[in-house]
Amino acid sequence: MSFADRLHRLVPDLSASLARFPVPALISVLLCVYGNLDVATIVSNGTVSDNQVYLGGAAAFMAAGAAHYFAQGRGLSRLTELLLALAVALAAGALAFWDVYLRSSHLFLFAGLLPLLMIAGFLRRDAKQGALWLFNLRLGLAVVLAVIVALIFAGGISAILASLEFLFNVDLPWRAHEHVWVTAASLIAPLYGLSLMPARLDEEVALSGGRDTLIERGVSVLVNYIMVPIAVVYTLILHAYAVKILLDGALPKGQIGLMVSIFAVGGTATWLIAWPWRETGTFLLRFFMRYWFWFTIVPVILLAVAIWERIATYGVTPDRYGIVVIAIWLALVMLYLAIRRNRADMRALLGSFAVLVLIGSAGPWGANSVSIESQFGRLTGFFQSEKLLTPENKIIDPVPTLTVEGKREIEALLWTLSSMGGLDKLKPYFAGRKDDPFADQADRWGTLANIRKILGLDIYTPEPDQVNFGAGTPFIRDINGQGRLVGPIQVHLNAAERPGEVWAKTDGQTLEITIGTQKWSLPVKPLMEKVKADTATHTQITQPPPVIYEAEPGLTLVIINASGELRDKPRYLNLGFWLILRQ
Repeated sequence: MSFADRLHRLVPDLSASLARFPVPALISVLLCVYGNLDVATIVSNGTVSDNQVYLGGAAAFMAAGAAHYFAQGRGLSRLTELLLALAVALAAGALAFWDVYLRSSHLFLFAGLLPLLMIAGFLRRDAKQGALWLFNLRLGLAVVLAVIVALIFAGGISAILASLEFLFNVDLPWRAHEHVWVTAASLIAPLYGLSLMPARLDEEVALSGGRDTLIERGVSVLVNYIMVPIAVVYTLILHAYAVKILLDGALPKGQIGLMVSIFAVGGTATWLIAWPWRETGTFLLRFFMRYWFWFTIVPVILLAVAIWERIATYGVTPDRYGIVVIAIWLALVMLYLAIRRNRADMRALLGSFAVLVLIGSAGPWGANSVSIESQFGRLTGFFQSEKLLTPENKIIDPVPTLTVEGKREIEALLWTLSSMGGLDKLKPYFAGRKDDPFADQADRWGTLANIRKILGLDIYTPEPDQVNFGAGTPFIRDINGQGRLVGPIQVHLNAAERPGEVWAKTDGQTLEITIGTQKWSLPVKPLMEKVKADTATHTQITQPPPVIYEAEPGLTLVIINASGELRDKPRYLNLGFWLILRQ
């Protein structure tokens, strides 16, 4: 066997992969070039990478791959295939890159592109379910192997570079390792993955006649004895929780949406992976495949009740929007599987999910747009309750002092709107002001800072029952007669004791101090009330001096920091102080 033949057997034919997937390959090369320029601080400031470029490239890569498979599956011309791949790559890349301006969601976009890639080559009438299943098995293996190869490549090269530096004092560029890893992630893994992508779209999985492979047997063990039993146990837990809700007469807790979402996605994934063994698997697997749709009825009801209560109370957010999408999809899956059962088309399950999340990824009906409208409505409500608006719907000048609750809620809502690119909804409220936060064309973080300054949110206001103090100026204290200065001492709630010459501990109610043979036991609440009272007039700009606390005759605490709650049983407590002991 010649050397060329040996090399061909060891290294996948990259030229064939580039010919089959030219657009994703080109995107990978461009991302690699950009990534290395980014590491070299040529296209960035060297501290914060432009993640939008990487996200846009990843979205374009996946979309172009799906377009290639769609065209190849339907036998379209080569030119049509290239144009289609370029068009969808540009569209997906734009949605990921300009997410703030287009109000698109990265999570929804990638969640839709993945199942679309899984079924793109089979969107035709003569597609076989067995071929779709085998294709996705090989697709998953290709992704796993590509990641492993990239890790081995980057780790090996980094080890070689480190050895050269350590053993031979070779002066390498200070970011050489970053260049290696960015190349592995943007070029090696994608191109190697493309070389392993399934080529045949008509080959079906065969679990009879001795044709099943080691991988397929491994998957059989996985679904028959691990995934299906876990899914069934999880189903029983959710149904038991539903019974508990009925008996207690209480609404589901806040985490039920996440639990049911995991159940829906995980259970459906198990159903899809277990499809080839729907007639030959274990009794539990066959039972699961036949009656899975019945298992989803109660969780769908739980999910609907939970998300309705959360949205009614706190409004729509992208996360809650996503749970609503999952609830709708789960209801559709329930109806579809109830009708089709074991004859269900896997493309319908994956395709319906892809369509729903892609619809929610952008546009006025998308997760971010709907969430912005909802959270803006809640913010307007707090503006009105805090009496911040004039009859003409302008922010009052000067702005009155906000309540603690109002500050907290408005602050949270402003950050939420800023993260979704929705601060521009506030422009009419500030129009015409001399300090209009939108007038200087600052970025969204600068605009947010200006809004916070106008509303007085940048001035710290502690909670009514909280104490947060740190001394920022020196002090002078005369000690009459004989005395000693002991410290500093730091005490934390329920911290492990370290007895010594000087030590202290607290359970949140009592502060115990020991110095040699002397011991004191002081109530904590009066001490914290003294700290809060003495520092109430100070702000972050005017830092207070230490707080002097006369605990008892002969014992004075010089408190330099304190944080905790004015409760009989505080959840946290930290104290730092010196002691002045007088005889």
